[in-house]
Amino acid sequence: MNARYALKDTPVDIGQHFDVPITDNFPARYNIAPSQPVSVIIGEGGKRKYEIVRWGFVPAWDKEGKWMKKPMINIRSETAHEKPMFRHAWRRRHCLFPLNGFYEWRTERGVKQPYLITTGADMPLFALAGLYEDWLGADGSEIRTAAFLTRASEGPVAKIHGRTPVVVRPEDYPLWLDVDETDDTPAWDIVRAPQADYVFWPVDRKVGSWKSEGEYLVRPIEEGELRSEEAPPPLRTRLL
Repeated sequence: MNARYALKDTPVDIGQHFDVPITDNFPARYNIAPSQPVSVIIGEGGKRKYEIVRWGFVPAWDKEGKWMKKPMINIRSETAHEKPMFRHAWRRRHCLFPLNGFYEWRTERGVKQPYLITTGADMPLFALAGLYEDWLGADGSEIRTAAFLTRASEGPVAKIHGRTPVVVRPEDYPLWLDVDETDDTPAWDIVRAPQADYVFWPVDRKVGSWKSEGEYLVRPIEEGELRSEEAPPPLRTRLL
């Protein structure tokens, strides 16, 4: 479901990685959950910008706030270009989600066991392909929302979950952010590129609660600890 992720790098490190100025001084977060404010990198007029948006995509035309009550946290990359909800953003509004790893759940021994999935044992900073939109309420309020794209899983990570986020390699950041609404070939090349080389390990089941926070959530647990707690209730998310 891709419904939790971690971002532990400092604002300075994130700014250097994406070549964008960041003046905010935010702490590491090891259990970022849907509907929370999150960091993204967007491209506007050929320049990169760091922004805080709400995680959970809401279309601009939803004046009644229907989707605001249950926003889309993941977007299927295969159909984003044709769905009325996303096609405007697919053509014009791309962003990157900085992170160090994301969580997925697999049923083991009758319980949901979370795994941290990342691109290296030291949890390096990487980026997910996302789409953003500005939601305009009937009362004139405006909220920028975003969600990341997913694709079918490949290789060992498919044993954890059937879908994973679309990772954008650093050399492809300009291609994703500087979107050309008349030609989406670069975007398709990115979402269809070979999947990242993931590593993953089981982590504490407390990550299933949005109230849990701390570095301990990304640490590997021992095999014998898998039965240590009851599984959290299923995460209620909506996929399209």
